[in-house]
Amino acid sequence: MARSIRTEGLVDAERLRETLHHLREAGEKGITKAQLARKLGGVATRTVDRALGLLEAQGARILRSRAGRPPVLVFQLAKGPAWDEHVTPEARLALRLAALTLGQSGTLLWQEKLEALERLASAHMSTRDRALFDTLQQAVRVQGGVEDPIEGPEVLEPILRALEADKALELDYQAPGRSAGKVRTVAPHALTHDLYSGGAFLLVWDFARRKPLHLRLARIGKAKVVALPTPLPKEAPAMLARAATYQVGGWTSEDLPFEVVVRIDGAHWVQALKEAPPALPDFEVRIAPGADTLEARFKATHPAGASRWILQFGEAAEVLAPEWLRDDLRKRLEAALRAYR
Repeated sequence: MARSIRTEGLVDAERLRETLHHLREAGEKGITKAQLARKLGGVATRTVDRALGLLEAQGARILRSRAGRPPVLVFQLAKGPAWDEHVTPEARLALRLAALTLGQSGTLLWQEKLEALERLASAHMSTRDRALFDTLQQAVRVQGGVEDPIEGPEVLEPILRALEADKALELDYQAPGRSAGKVRTVAPHALTHDLYSGGAFLLVWDFARRKPLHLRLARIGKAKVVALPTPLPKEAPAMLARAATYQVGGWTSEDLPFEVVVRIDGAHWVQALKEAPPALPDFEVRIAPGADTLEARFKATHPAGASRWILQFGEAAEVLAPEWLRDDLRKRLEAALRAYR
């Protein structure tokens, strides 16, 4: 909720906004009382004093210093009042980065929503800050990503309505490798976005299969809100929570999580994982002082996601546990080696 501007009958609200605007546009250079009075239409300096006092009484922090010859009192805005809706260039850049990242990660679903927020944020920037933001964003690059179909409102809006109203969905879903879609009745649990696999997913309870499924949004052709065909079984909430918590790369399962232990060699990998540890479930890294090797641990419920993360390290990674995952990766690597002979 927007906070109201208190004027105390001393200065009207629009003049307070103008005073704040001119303080902000002055930037680090600052502005004198006489300059403020002129910019406010030639008002008396008493009016400027009242405006500054009201701004400070409502949370603004205005710095005062002396500059020039002879020295003149200069005002600099350090912080806006409580009702200020100004967006800083740093906050605006963070929003731009979020939109770029999500746009590169396999779906424009979130990017379109963020672009609407970006337009709103831009309307609340000063001219000076907008120019600074334009300079900053030219230095921003987001590389990589995948191309994926765009999910339209005819899919997203029914999903959001079903989540809000605790309803079921009839989805026309085309599974990988299938030539046509198949109608499924599901209870939606959560929308998830996985940067590792590059895509947006819908975690659901499938009534026919009686288990959680992770459905890629790009493969949903149609979505219709319907009543729940039956109440969810008592074990469903725990299974859905487990599937949501331990998904890796979009792969998940209703099974209990297993712990993966992998040794990774190489000083560059040690440094990289120390500086930017991956957001894997229950991820831990153990590095001996001065060593060029580390032991990483995390949990998953599906082997495909765990394997994909491990294989990116090539010959530098060795699975230590569980034994069945070690055997599975060994077979896959042997098959890959045969392709190069």
